[in-house]
Amino acid sequence: MRLKKSPNGKSSAQAMVEFAIALPILLMLLYGILEAGRLLFIYSTVVTASRQAVRYGSTTGIGAGGALRYQDCEGIRLAANRVDFLNAFDHTGSDIVIQYDSGPGTAVFDTCDGLVDPNVTPSSDNTTRIIVDIQGDFFPIIPRLVPFIERSTGNGDPIEGKSARSILVSVAIEVTAPPLTWEASTATHTLTPSPTPTNTPTNTPTRTPTPTPVFTNTPTRTQTPTLPPTMTLSPTATTISTLTIAPTISPSPINCFITHGPITVSGNTMLMTLNSTAPSPVTISQIFVAWNHDKGHFSGGDKTLRLSSITLGSQVWSGISNGPSITITPSVTTTIPIGASSIIFTFHQSYDNTDGTEAITIFLSSTGCAPINAP
Repeated sequence: MRLKKSPNGKSSAQAMVEFAIALPILLMLLYGILEAGRLLFIYSTVVTASRQAVRYGSTTGIGAGGALRYQDCEGIRLAANRVDFLNAFDHTGSDIVIQYDSGPGTAVFDTCDGLVDPNVTPSSDNTTRIIVDIQGDFFPIIPRLVPFIERSTGNGDPIEGKSARSILVSVAIEVTAPPLTWEASTATHTLTPSPTPTNTPTNTPTRTPTPTPVFTNTPTRTQTPTLPPTMTLSPTATTISTLTIAPTISPSPINCFITHGPITVSGNTMLMTLNSTAPSPVTISQIFVAWNHDKGHFSGGDKTLRLSSITLGSQVWSGISNGPSITITPSVTTTIPIGASSIIFTFHQSYDNTDGTEAITIFLSSTGCAPINAP
């Protein structure tokens, strides 16, 4: 019996033996590639999660839980968890550590624990940092098959990602104050030609054709050139263009039924009363405020006033602003309720000295509503 040989002189049995010898090596190489990719992916996940967490915690807005973002411990953890697709770290345990310091080389002064930590108060000098340290785990699928060792918190050698960012709470934004005379648009009430414009021009064209037959009956040709001048009456119809002003005559939405009182100061607050007779609450788009930022306080060496919060029924904005003015856009829907209410601006110390620069402008979202200006 002869064995069938391949053209190169090797039998099929010899090829099967060679393949059986090489297969384990090929499988180990394939497994090593997969494990190396998984290790690199877990490392990238841990580093990215720490970066996303500090991005969330370094902003000064209101988080999904209703607390300030740098105090929203649960929101910071959720920001990290959103990028963890392989469960590389414990979402609720001690694998995520949130801390605060005053810059590189300084000691940690607080750790964000629980759902919300109201004790976190960033410095007005923008020196406070949030630090998020995440420790992840890597466990080989088949231990000791290839030279991949376990990286976990259990053996004291986890995959660690640590990121830090400064919390900016007092960045001054230079803006131009809106003109306080913008409410002069109420002068549109004086445009009362609506009953008069259309009647007078329509009557005059109807009478002009009546003399034209009289002129045509005369044999003289001198009357024919007079007909084009009679057509000059048609430009008087341009008075109809004044009717385009009529749609702007809308007395009811000009002030949106909202009146206000004068600006007053009491203690460490500056406030203005509002009274709305609108049929429903009116939404606010922006709030502008100016104050005596450098000499508003009498006693002590610190004469400045720093704005810390704005309240209209509930808190609209919080942070630190050195002034002399600021324009804020509420992060949540803010409305002026029906009836009497007050908008209150709270400062870090008592407001003792007004200098006439105090101004408040409330911009409304409703179309046609003029801003509320004081004084």
